Amino acid sequence: MLHFLAKIVCLIFFLFVYCEFLIYYFVLLGCSWPQLSKIDQDFSVRAPNDPYRKPLHVMFIADTHLLGSREGHWLDKLRREWQMYRSFQSARFLFEPHVIFFLGDLTDEGKWCSDHEWEKTVRRFNSLFSVPTSTKLYALAGNHDIGFHYDVSDGRLERFEKSFQAPHVRLITIDDDDINFILVNSMAFEGDQCRLCARAEKELNEIVNELHRSGLATKPVFLSHFPLYRASDANCSLWRQPSLSQSTRHKERYDVLSREASDNLLKKIKPRLVFTAHTHDFCYTEHTDIKGKVIPEWTVPSFSWRNRDDPSFMLLSITTNNERVSHCRLPRESTVFWSYGIGAFLLIFYILFGGRRPLGWFAFCFLRKRIKL
Repeated sequence: MLHFLAKIVCLIFFLFVYCEFLIYYFVLLGCSWPQLSKIDQDFSVRAPNDPYRKPLHVMFIADTHLLGSREGHWLDKLRREWQMYRSFQSARFLFEPHVIFFLGDLTDEGKWCSDHEWEKTVRRFNSLFSVPTSTKLYALAGNHDIGFHYDVSDGRLERFEKSFQAPHVRLITIDDDDINFILVNSMAFEGDQCRLCARAEKELNEIVNELHRSGLATKPVFLSHFPLYRASDANCSLWRQPSLSQSTRHKERYDVLSREASDNLLKKIKPRLVFTAHTHDFCYTEHTDIKGKVIPEWTVPSFSWRNRDDPSFMLLSITTNNERVSHCRLPRESTVFWSYGIGAFLLIFYILFGGRRPLGWFAFCFLRKRIKL
């Protein structure tokens, strides 16, 4: 009997380990860093100084929405944060990215919470998404972190900037690779000449002028929480079956940046690639500059089960004159539930009918004795 119970305990333990640990590695092994093609490289741009140097590996994560005290039940918070912790640490272990960008909405209630709760949430973020010193991590502000444009306060803005070293506009240059990233605060580009927008516009102009003065031939990668203007997701290149939400029209300054702000940013920055977030869904779309050159934009889906059953993230391999992007899926929450359900069914079946003397046999003997009494 003890041997049989030991088997049951081992099977339960294996089911738990598979659903809470191993499944993340099994799913992520289906993804890899995209391989660059020599045919696709931009021959008008200077190639890397070292032709044998590996490309810069960049990971993009969006909309983690760490729950707060208002809308997050403790069990919901525990489940979602464990999923993101295992997803992130498993992906970081397997892929070893050089740089990781979080594209806004790191928190769910940053626009409401007190300074004390904000500090606790930031500590949780740093614990869940901890990285070694060899990996660089950067974050953008989202509307859930500081509020929409009309609701941004100096206090919330300053505490986000202090916690994540994230000014309105930031230029990040990977020196060894000569690759530039421009990060912007989406809420600061309403174009209404408010104090927030005026400061952001000034910072952007300074960065653009700095890039021009440096004489770098490589165009920057542009990162924003809000997507650039598009009427809807109807024309997105999708990776799953289209849904009704794809045909819903986007509201400017709420779902996407305004058309004027988008045109202004594209005209000034002249990016080679764009990565955005906010919609919680995947979208690949293309913009064109004044010379007719295509500028690809990827909208990165949410990383959390709370926002979608099938979270994901994106990987970028990039050099000075070449780049390629891959989309990496994480385990579905429904798949984990089904795994637990099927595992529990098989376990019960084994308890009742498996082994030389299963539990059903002991129950039969017990009932027979009771009937005789």
